[in-house]
Amino acid sequence: MTVVLVLLCLAIAGRELYLAFERKRSPGAPEIADIRTQLRALKGTRDELEGFRAAQRERLDALAREQDSDREALGEADARIRSLIAQINDRMVPDVNDRLNRQREAADLQRETVERLAAEVAGIRAHLVGRLDQAVAASLGAGPADVVAGSLTARPPAGRHGLTGPYEGFAERHGLRVELTDGDRYYLSGRSPRALEHDFLDLVRGLCANRADSFENVRPLLDALRDTGRGTARLGPLLVVRTPESVVCGVLPLAELLRPESARILDDPESGTRRLRRLPHGRVCDLTASSGRAPSG
Repeated sequence: MTVVLVLLCLAIAGRELYLAFERKRSPGAPEIADIRTQLRALKGTRDELEGFRAAQRERLDALAREQDSDREALGEADARIRSLIAQINDRMVPDVNDRLNRQREAADLQRETVERLAAEVAGIRAHLVGRLDQAVAASLGAGPADVVAGSLTARPPAGRHGLTGPYEGFAERHGLRVELTDGDRYYLSGRSPRALEHDFLDLVRGLCANRADSFENVRPLLDALRDTGRGTARLGPLLVVRTPESVVCGVLPLAELLRPESARILDDPESGTRRLRRLPHGRVCDLTASSGRAPSG
């Protein structure tokens, strides 16, 4: 009986101790439960974060692919633009350059035309001043000024420019000055036609005699005429004609220069040559054979 009571007391004491222990431990259970809840929430958040990271990674990959695609599209567009620019340059730049060159040539031609017109106006002004001076001198009793006609032609016309200097130099050596030019026509003053006829007859006789001084006088003009295919140089009664077959010079009678049709006939190389060959001896000289022969002293 005593043993039973002791065991019963021990059982009661153990139960009280267990209850006391449980009472001490029970206040921490809600915290543990809360921690467990937080852990579960954290686990869910981590899963969501992993899912978000995966979604963002996929989005970044998609953006990278789109960027690569855009870069390729931009490269293709840039290549097409460069190709179009090259095609435009190949087609338009030569045309633009050609137009610019034509405009530049037109501007140069206009400038040359203006300069030529300015020179002609200055020449006309000087001619008018000279005429007024002659009129003043005539009013004081001086004789009228002598004026002779001349002409210069070349076939093809491009050779005309090379004749101008030698022709005007030849006229100046014979005491003539250019008063006015009109195309191929020349009007010169300073010597009378009769005095020129006398000088030119001496010149033709000297050429026929192969005198060096006569050739030296006319050499620049002859050389310039020989450089043309066909041409004529007329100075008062003197006519020098170049054809592919011959070079002939002669002195025309002054009366023949009064005929209206003379200028047209004499400015044609073939007609001029035929007319010169009909002149009497002493008025004409065939210089064809003398072109390569040195004149004698």
